[in-house]
Amino acid sequence: MKIVVIGGGAAGMMFSTQYKKANPNDEIFLFEKSSYVAWAGCPTPYFIADELKKSDVLHGTPEDFIKRGVNVKIHHEVKSIDFENKTLEIKGNEINGIFSYDKLVIAVGGKSFVPNIEGYSPNLENVFTLSHAESAFKIKEYLTQNKNKLKNAVVIGAGFVGIEMAESFKKNGLNVTVIEKAKEIFPTVSENLKEKIYKKFKEKDINLKLNSGVTAVNSENNVAKSVKLDSSENIDFDIALFSIGVTPNIDFLPKTLKTDSGKIVINDKFETNIDDVYAIGDCIFNKYYKTDRNLFEPLGDVANKHGMMLAKYLSGQNISWKGLIRSFATSFYDIKLAQTGLSLKEATELGYNADVVKMKAMYKNSGFADSFPASAEIVYDKDRKIVLGGAMVGFEAVAQFIDQIAIVITFEIPIEKFIEIDFAYSPTNASVWNPLLVVYRKVIK
Repeated sequence: MKIVVIGGGAAGMMFSTQYKKANPNDEIFLFEKSSYVAWAGCPTPYFIADELKKSDVLHGTPEDFIKRGVNVKIHHEVKSIDFENKTLEIKGNEINGIFSYDKLVIAVGGKSFVPNIEGYSPNLENVFTLSHAESAFKIKEYLTQNKNKLKNAVVIGAGFVGIEMAESFKKNGLNVTVIEKAKEIFPTVSENLKEKIYKKFKEKDINLKLNSGVTAVNSENNVAKSVKLDSSENIDFDIALFSIGVTPNIDFLPKTLKTDSGKIVINDKFETNIDDVYAIGDCIFNKYYKTDRNLFEPLGDVANKHGMMLAKYLSGQNISWKGLIRSFATSFYDIKLAQTGLSLKEATELGYNADVVKMKAMYKNSGFADSFPASAEIVYDKDRKIVLGGAMVGFEAVAQFIDQIAIVITFEIPIEKFIEIDFAYSPTNASVWNPLLVVYRKVIK
């Protein structure tokens, strides 16, 4: 059997290596139009800040994967697909023409979304997006080559990548302004928890402008000079990053492939509406766990799970993808933020009789000089006595606490059972009262 994979990011490479390992006699061809495969997007802001190396972004070369039996073809672009005849039109330096497949895996990932803004062009030499390793290397190169010329940076969009890149630009010695169209950052997280992050913006002298949309980019000789806001204010800059969001990179796919809001629709086996065509990674709609609600979650860990599970399914294992509960974590300097599941507002809107437990959570004995409490909010269903979501902001172990919340949500462990869980404890590593035990104490009377 010959399997063709389009896209060499996390999902495509994970699928290819795992499937080939289980099925050594089958052929796998992977086509990637860029120069790189097995690249990781999430570490790129820290690479740009000189905190990680290039090898922390690239997890292998084409030659590494060729040795493992995957026919990797970089600089090969799929121009079109004929689903009926199971062929691709390839443009590349080795293969240039029609190429057939038995099964096709679409793992093309996402691209940065930039709305229609007057004066914006992807060809402006000092305006960037960040959705691929190549973008990170270009930003890094531009910062290095113009180190003594750059003073001001603008980041449009205050999501994960936006605030991480604001920190990165600041660590590169630039004055930074972050522009966000919404009235707040991270809208699913309560204002109470975000207070530490807002304070950190002020502490680090990073200008955060909320309720501000960009209406135009002003440039001269292909170099952008400023952005104009919907308030008519102009903000000058020497380098800018648009980090408004990500959209699937599926413009070239035939219209017969079923999509919804620009994302490929799959079932729990990653099958599309076309026979022998599968889709994984940042180009698909996931489901909110065990529901029919669509959820778009373009994250590297999710893409890797997609690739591994599809490899197992096509190797004959009876698996199914049940979806996500939207777990995430990010950092802004020493502040850590993580969330999973539903916010109180979302749970209420979905009809749950929901409430929230608010607490200060410790990751070690409070007497230690370096022990600082995290703030946590755990959302639960008052009728069924199960946890629906949780968010936490602090300095250490925040993601690890939220991972515990994700487990009890996923498996619907009743709150009354939390007291039976044997949590690890020592004064230097944990609190006597794990956050789940605090929930138990406050909910189970």
